[in-house]
Amino acid sequence: MKSFAILALLIAISFVLFALQNSAIITVSFLSLHYKGSLALILVVVFTSGLVSGILVSIPSLVRKSSIVREQRRRVRQLEERMTIRTDSHPAGQEKSDN
Repeated sequence: MKSFAILALLIAISFVLFALQNSAIITVSFLSLHYKGSLALILVVVFTSGLVSGILVSIPSLVRKSSIVREQRRRVRQLEERMTIRTDSHPAGQEKSDN
C-alpha cells in the first residue's frame, strides 16, 4: 500500500510539472467551434476522452468474455460434482466390475 501511495504521489507531481511547463494558451478548432485554453488542460481533456472511448469500445468484449468464463466455471462445477458422485459410489482401491 505504501508503494502505491508513493507511485500516486509521483504521478501527481508529474501532472503538476507538466501543467506548469505547458501553460501556453492555444486555440483548438473543430468544425465551426473554437476553444482557447491552456495546452495542458486541452491535452488532459483529449487524453481522458480517448481513455473513456477505449473503455466504452472494450465493454462488449469484456462482457462476452465474462459470460464465457461464468459458463465455463458452471461447467467445471457440474463436472466436479459428477466426479464426486462417482468416486463416492466407487471407493478407492475397488474397481467397478462389469460382470
